[in-house]
Amino acid sequence: MLSEAYDLRRSLDEIGFDIPKNHPDVKTPGKNPGYRVRLRDNGPLQIVEEVDRESMRRLWYHRKGKANAFPVVKIQHALLSVPVDDPLREEFKALKKTEQTQRRKLLRETIDNREFQLPAHDEQTWNRLRNKGLDWLDIFAEADEQYLALPCMLRRFVASMASPADFLRHLCQLIVQRLERGSVQNVALAEKLLIGIPDKKRPDQPAKAEVPVVFDVDEPDYPVSVGDPKMSLYVSRCFRDTEKKDPDGICALQGVPQPLLKRRFPEPKLGALGESKLFSKNKDTPCEFRYLKKRSDWEDASKSFPVDKWIAADIADGLSALTMPDLRGKTWRMVANGKWEGSGRNKREKKDLLLVYCDGQPVISAEAADTFGSDEKEKRDQFENDAKALCRALEGIIKLRPQSNLHLLLIGKADKEKKQIFMHMTIEPQEMLDAAERWQQGVRENLPKVRLPFPPEKKGQKTIEGQPLPPYPDRVVRLLSSKWVRGGTDELKLDGPALRQVLDMMLRSPGKCEEAVKNLLRLTIQRIGPLLVGVVAAFHSGDKERIEKFKPVAREAALRAVALLGILLDALGREKGVYMDDTAFQLGRLLSMADTLHREYCVHVRKGSIPPQLIGNALMPATADNPEDAIDRLRERMNIYQAWATKVSGEEYRLAKWAVGQMGEICHAIKRPLPTKTDQAFRAELFLGYMARPPKENK
Repeated sequence: MLSEAYDLRRSLDEIGFDIPKNHPDVKTPGKNPGYRVRLRDNGPLQIVEEVDRESMRRLWYHRKGKANAFPVVKIQHALLSVPVDDPLREEFKALKKTEQTQRRKLLRETIDNREFQLPAHDEQTWNRLRNKGLDWLDIFAEADEQYLALPCMLRRFVASMASPADFLRHLCQLIVQRLERGSVQNVALAEKLLIGIPDKKRPDQPAKAEVPVVFDVDEPDYPVSVGDPKMSLYVSRCFRDTEKKDPDGICALQGVPQPLLKRRFPEPKLGALGESKLFSKNKDTPCEFRYLKKRSDWEDASKSFPVDKWIAADIADGLSALTMPDLRGKTWRMVANGKWEGSGRNKREKKDLLLVYCDGQPVISAEAADTFGSDEKEKRDQFENDAKALCRALEGIIKLRPQSNLHLLLIGKADKEKKQIFMHMTIEPQEMLDAAERWQQGVRENLPKVRLPFPPEKKGQKTIEGQPLPPYPDRVVRLLSSKWVRGGTDELKLDGPALRQVLDMMLRSPGKCEEAVKNLLRLTIQRIGPLLVGVVAAFHSGDKERIEKFKPVAREAALRAVALLGILLDALGREKGVYMDDTAFQLGRLLSMADTLHREYCVHVRKGSIPPQLIGNALMPATADNPEDAIDRLRERMNIYQAWATKVSGEEYRLAKWAVGQMGEICHAIKRPLPTKTDQAFRAELFLGYMARPPKENK
């Protein structure tokens, strides 16, 4: 991942993209609610406020290695001594969550009657934090006027930490007082901090609290508060300036002497993918550590891949900057992986991170990344709208920066810990324009008229007529990650193709496109074929009960499969004007007309008793394998129905007579001899012929 991310970082630097220069030791806390303690200048009194989950994750803290974090400090153990078997715990359990008044009273009784506790190792932690505050005062003593809140807080913190026990005991009292006054509301958070959650396996140990506390100043008039993200950038800048800069090795990325990274590589947060390792080794793979004799060298990045420590930090910052939440859909989005995790009802789709940017212009358009993917629960495809916006932006890039390239990076989980780049495609903007146009033309211009009715959204409204629309590339992955069985009524989750394969087909990648088309066509026929045949057969039967077995999600999948078939046939050079006159498509039409005639016979002669399978539907599998044999069987079985339709007269038999006429025209048009073996393209055209509306509606 390092080389691709290094190229990305250089591209972002060249255009002056706003990349925050973070220090590797300056990080953001997790989403756990906690408290903000505002320190005053006139003594030990503090103001305590609650910090919710979302506000907490926007704060920052500094921690080097496994040392203690600051100014966000996690209080590890409960501050009051309440043994695991203390009856007080049962009293709290007996109260409902809504009984807040009773819980507050019980907390007051607890703080008045239970001893304060501070385990020895926790007291040592707070003393180390005090020493850290003293060290920081030397660094930030001459802070810029804008950032004076930090040294002010440090002076007050160091003074208040003269006795950690007194400080924390006073914190307990403040929290309960503010609960009683209504200044803070989260009683459960206070219970967790003061009483904690006992470890039943180790009842002799203090109960766990793990509540974060962030320190700040009381005054609101400082330009930048301690917890402000701007303060974290200032702290990062100061720590960078104070660290050693003398070269001690050759950077593998730059090829020049630089101060090398002597710790683990940074782990930037990449959108919804979470923390990602830029470089990692698996401890269970002995060969990766063959030349690292000392265990201490395992944590030294320079022993494995020497790289400038600030380049490593900047690479991580560049990736993080490109995956900020406000750039979702523009430069990044999560896309279907083609695989699943979990089992049974807990089976869920795996997702990868797709990065989309252009040399000289990382943010191409508001829909750049969204052009390649969609959310799983979105109902309808809007690829055409997103593609139009992307194409307009790319046309502008071609005019201003004709040498720019479009980059597509796909980053996913190689295992529970390791992330890796699964794909890095570099294409010219014009290639993307052509690909988007071909993709849409494959649906708009290379398909017969196929429609499927959908139930109305509200009662009393008309039925919605669905039609194939150009799918998002990752929707193709999602579509082919399912197999439809039992006549297309049940869906099984299976591993599907990679997004890279779909993009190779979309972009006509040299040396890869042909194989990708063949594989995608094979999967479509094998996995979605039963659904295509089943849903059309249900509508041919006219049986409401059979039709309702195919829920809207199944019908949407069928229409997306039809759209994909149009795209794949276009990639194979099979144009609509040609294949609709060929044998496979005409055989599909013939079987569709056979269904119509068979159904009309059952309606009029068998008094509406429709069999489970109409003739055309029953012969679809045989026709897909051996058309010659299947048509011979069809001819034998259709004699009785054709004879009936020829003899009857009257307006009510008009559809039956029309079907017979159509079958005659099709038989006359079909070229002989019929093949005895078929390929996947033949099957695709057969399915489209079976699903297509009559010729008069296709023109």
